[in-house]
Amino acid sequence: MLLGTDKFNVSRSSFYQWEKRFVKYGLPGLLFFSDSSRQHPDLEQLCLLAKTSRPSLSYTAIHRFAQAVPITKDVSTPKLVSAILQSHGYGISDMKDDAIFWGRIQRTLDLWSILAKTPIKGRDAKKRKATLFVDQDPYHKRVELLRQLFFDKNTTQKQVCFRFGTAMPTYYRLVADYRLYGLWAVIPARSPGKQSPCSELQLAIILDKLKHPKWSPETIIKTHKLNVSRFTVHRVIKRWGLEDKHRNPVALDEYLGKKTPVTQQPFQPLQSAYHLQSEKSILSSRRINRHFDLICNKMRIRPFQLCDPGPFILAPFVNELGVVQAFDAYGPITLRGKEISNLALLNVFRILAGYRRISHLNNNRDRSVALASGVGMFGSTSKYYEDTIAFEFSHLHQLRCDLVARAKELGLIDGLKIGFDFHLKEFYGKHSQEKQIGKGPDKVGNMVPAFRPHVAWDLATNVIINIAYFQGGTRAPRIIEQFCEQNILPIIDPLAVRELYIDSEYTKEKDFHYYKEVTFKNGDIFICLRKNKQIIKLIQPALDDNQGWQRYNQEDEFKAIQVNLPKTGLAMKIVILRDREKKEKNIRCFGTTNVQLAPKDILRKYRFRWIIENGIKDLVASYFIDEVFGLDPAKVEFEFYCVMVARLAYEYFLKELAGKYYNKVDGNKYTLQKMRNILFEKRNCTIEQDHSGNLILTLLDWQHKGTTEDHVAKMLLSLSEKGKNKVLWWNNRGIFLRAKNQYEMLKSVQ
Repeated sequence: MLLGTDKFNVSRSSFYQWEKRFVKYGLPGLLFFSDSSRQHPDLEQLCLLAKTSRPSLSYTAIHRFAQAVPITKDVSTPKLVSAILQSHGYGISDMKDDAIFWGRIQRTLDLWSILAKTPIKGRDAKKRKATLFVDQDPYHKRVELLRQLFFDKNTTQKQVCFRFGTAMPTYYRLVADYRLYGLWAVIPARSPGKQSPCSELQLAIILDKLKHPKWSPETIIKTHKLNVSRFTVHRVIKRWGLEDKHRNPVALDEYLGKKTPVTQQPFQPLQSAYHLQSEKSILSSRRINRHFDLICNKMRIRPFQLCDPGPFILAPFVNELGVVQAFDAYGPITLRGKEISNLALLNVFRILAGYRRISHLNNNRDRSVALASGVGMFGSTSKYYEDTIAFEFSHLHQLRCDLVARAKELGLIDGLKIGFDFHLKEFYGKHSQEKQIGKGPDKVGNMVPAFRPHVAWDLATNVIINIAYFQGGTRAPRIIEQFCEQNILPIIDPLAVRELYIDSEYTKEKDFHYYKEVTFKNGDIFICLRKNKQIIKLIQPALDDNQGWQRYNQEDEFKAIQVNLPKTGLAMKIVILRDREKKEKNIRCFGTTNVQLAPKDILRKYRFRWIIENGIKDLVASYFIDEVFGLDPAKVEFEFYCVMVARLAYEYFLKELAGKYYNKVDGNKYTLQKMRNILFEKRNCTIEQDHSGNLILTLLDWQHKGTTEDHVAKMLLSLSEKGKNKVLWWNNRGIFLRAKNQYEMLKSVQ
């Protein structure tokens, strides 16, 4: 101990003081934060409320506002208001993300102030070595985990996380936070919580009560037509000490400046990365894979035998989606490298070829997937998984949005009729609770560990719009606004959407208000209503009255009612469908905001939602979305991105092929699984390079004209005439389909 204090130039008195705090409070006791100013939580909350509601307010204006509020008038000073706002990132020369950064710091300090005063048990100063690590101090373990990884170059991440009992997702978050916040990252930030009502509404209530002390909550609600209860308004009045009706009125509206309504700008569609960088500049600055180039040179001399022509046929369509340009613009910098091909292409062609997992490629001798992705040779599975760790949610979000924007440019997505739904991907591993895997309901209704990606589907063209990763415990009301604002609104004009088809999981009044009144103002909602307490209360009078029921079919009868939702006043038409024999025992409710629509048309239109149900089933059967294994959320979302690329590339192929493949008699399309059986896999074929450098794919068992092979061959020729039959990672080579009957010689001999 004495040698240690001399080595680090620490006095023994300081050491004993630190040791005493460490034994009593753990690692939080060793952290210090000097704050000479007096803490005033009420003033701090009021300043943040005013600044977030009206960002243009000056420090002096907020100080005058705080002087008018009874509980803060005696403590407010311009200097203190300035210190509070600057500590939360609202400085005079603040940057865009300062409020997020410093807000996290403040919430961390709130938690630390509690931990630094909460004693822990288990440590003994006389038994330093035996009681160094205790379960009551997880923050010390996190510091030791980071220190172990930094000083011991021979250890691995998995070994250290197992030793200190830390889950891998927690480790990744800890490393990311440590790079930004330093040692304070070991203490997580407290949740900011949900502010109810919102800061703008609270500020409006406070200003009204200051100006009119005698106004009751009901008067405030009726005057401004607020969609809140009297209890909510009274709670705000009581919180800020505005209950005294004999105060002198204070009018601050003119001084603070009323919030000016934001003029809605015309929608500007997101331009995809396909237009940001030319093919010539990519080919001049990036190289073709060496193995692929060597194989192409050998193809000039002799053809190669293959059995999966699908990846080659679909390669020009993947190229048109701009995957290479998107990776160069939004992908991780460490993975951009010097080659045009990338791991996403290998994974996309693996899906299109019909291999359920990336590990299955190593067990197969056919090189269709590797050649089509421009790799030439399969890399190891461990290399693939190591590289996917470099992807973060920010990268994947930009890649997905760019992909959807490009699909919209190609006319694959209309964005007029949209369906929303969750898909449950069950987690089959062990120790799900320790690995922080949330639980969600499966098809039977049992709560199981799972991921619950949220899916948006274009019902007019039967194409996926977007899919985003969420934990199993996520519910629809919690992520509606987040999902729409991140994945839908930047790409699709919300005012152009005409119909929204949503599942019963969204049966909440605020969801209807967000969809109809806030975001998609010109669209109408079609929903299967879950029979919660509010819905039962609305339909109960119609159930009690046996008059007005109409026959729908042999088993069911229906009745339509029109109601106004109690909190928002939104008009909705509800069609009650029940069994004619079982009556109230078998009831389903369907609602819409299009109150002019006939009841039978409402029931008929809701059937469009089955398109997204069948679409998700196709993602499972043809694109193996349930075969994604792993715990890292970013890796799971990377797999979802590859599934989106594969689905949109095949959709583009069908659109160019047209005819019965794109629109069957029953209104459906040829699925990828069916096209695999017809053409894309298990075919005897060869591939070679012609004198112009293009690839020639020859089917050796093609004997009839007018078949699918004939249609695809003509379509590829048509694409070549339009300049679209080219693949960037093949050095802009094209692909053509030919036929050769290998048994023709035997017929001539006979």
